[in-house]
Amino acid sequence: MQYQALYRKYRPQRFDQVVGQEHVTRTLLKEIAEDRVAHAYLFAGPRGTGKTTTARLLAKALNCPDRAPTGEPCDDCVSCRSVAAASSLDVIELDAASHNKVEDIRDLRSGVSTVASVGGARRVFILDEAHMLTKAAGNALLKTLEEPPEGVHFVLATTEPYRLLDTIRSRSQRFDFHLVPADRLVKHLEEVSAAEGYRTTPEGLTAVARRAAGSVRDALSLLEQVAAADGTVTEDGLSGALGVAGREAFSALVGAISGQDAGAVLRLVSDLAAAGADMRRFAADSIEFFRGVFLFQYAPEAAGETGHPPETADDWARAAEVLPRAGVRRALELLGEVLVALREGREERITVELALLKLTRPELDDDPAALLSRIERLEQGRPAPAPPPQPAADRTAPPAGPAATPSAEGPPSGETAAPPAPPAPVEPPGELSMAAAERIWPQLVAAVRDRMSARREALFRDAAPHRVEDGTIVLTVPSEFFLRSLEEDEELKTFATERATALLGVEAGLAFELSGASPAPPASPPAKPPPKRPPPSDRPAPAEPTPPTGRAPDSPQANAEPAPAPSKPLTTEQLIQEFEAVEVKAD
Repeated sequence: MQYQALYRKYRPQRFDQVVGQEHVTRTLLKEIAEDRVAHAYLFAGPRGTGKTTTARLLAKALNCPDRAPTGEPCDDCVSCRSVAAASSLDVIELDAASHNKVEDIRDLRSGVSTVASVGGARRVFILDEAHMLTKAAGNALLKTLEEPPEGVHFVLATTEPYRLLDTIRSRSQRFDFHLVPADRLVKHLEEVSAAEGYRTTPEGLTAVARRAAGSVRDALSLLEQVAAADGTVTEDGLSGALGVAGREAFSALVGAISGQDAGAVLRLVSDLAAAGADMRRFAADSIEFFRGVFLFQYAPEAAGETGHPPETADDWARAAEVLPRAGVRRALELLGEVLVALREGREERITVELALLKLTRPELDDDPAALLSRIERLEQGRPAPAPPPQPAADRTAPPAGPAATPSAEGPPSGETAAPPAPPAPVEPPGELSMAAAERIWPQLVAAVRDRMSARREALFRDAAPHRVEDGTIVLTVPSEFFLRSLEEDEELKTFATERATALLGVEAGLAFELSGASPAPPASPPAKPPPKRPPPSDRPAPAEPTPPTGRAPDSPQANAEPAPAPSKPLTTEQLIQEFEAVEVKAD
């Protein structure tokens, strides 16, 4: 006898042999036993879950003259044997992928009107992959599907029921087939392995069931492939036959990401490629691994119910302790993009290497997820800050204002001028300050440049953060033309506000106001005020403002002519922008 594949050899011949679909078989058996069979059924579900098999069992039971009172076919009569051998004249099975035209449906309708081969027999039309029907063909089938002749039943099987016409779905009784749990698959594989004489291990069968992802047909095909070499089914045999990476590969991947070791991930990919591993399968397995880590970080109780072996759950738990949450989410996103790119025909090895390189070196990527991963890594590795030292009693308190930045050490005793402040610390999420506004300003300008027109970017670039009031960043502009243009551009204001909120991590608004004085080129010192006529007093006024010395100014002079306040130092980005403006004017 010619060899048959395992999924054909062990195809269920009775309803009680269907694996994992009791909610469907129980209802069908009751309808058959009570003779309340519908004229049209729609079997929907993933591949390899028993849709076509159940349709054949329904046809077998309807035409079996010796079926049991429960509705089960005898599987021994001429009708049952002919249905099992696909030779019955009363069971017509069509593939909608190749019979999806209106002409094919016309032929089907003419076949519906013919009588059964045996008196009292039921004619069953099984339309597999029904979602492949064209819209015209589906409409041509509607009338026959709604009111078929007596003794005619339709069964439509599909993996994508949403692609069927609503009018077809409404005329059919729908049953949804589910993916089979891993423990049920393992039990079924044990029975088949015992019947075939395979030598198996629990780990090997569990690995096969997990790889099948709930499909009985895929599980039997994998079992047959792994056992083809020497009749044994082990986890190592599965890895060798399918070209998948073992547990040690994912442990090495976690260590490289946590240690930011780019060389380690490149060596890992090189070793996998040398061992014949499938890069696409490795990317898919990596997504599954990081999903387990993700579950352990957010819902440990759910991670223990995934059906994976305990040692895999232990690997997830260890990885969840050393990897930041933002890094795990970013790994899932990057590896998902890798799978999409590989489906488009990209070069497999270099695509995987680039993605893993970005995971180990977040600074190579400038997307928000990479920045969040870097910030979270810094927060996890940074010690708790020490309380600030108490200022001395005679130390002059720094002026309060949005631009004031606390320094680690105060000025020496006796001096009123504060030394240059160190770089502002990273603002904690949820706080809006002038320092945070200045920090994200270059990124905000770059975002406007990338998304908006050159004219809008030129207008927005000449603005500068001035102060923060009630959750709003106030920007100063050099002229009324700039102020009017920016305030009237609602699209620019909306985009800039949303982008600023995303960069700051807190709700922030934007407002514009006219600058109090015309901006001077920052490269040259401030211009001296024009000479003033000496006031009628014994002491002449100074020619130019002098640095503060801690001595209180003379009251009459202070009231008559206040010294101009020193301008706030510009940031590097603002200096560059001012220089560009000066160069444009010079040209």
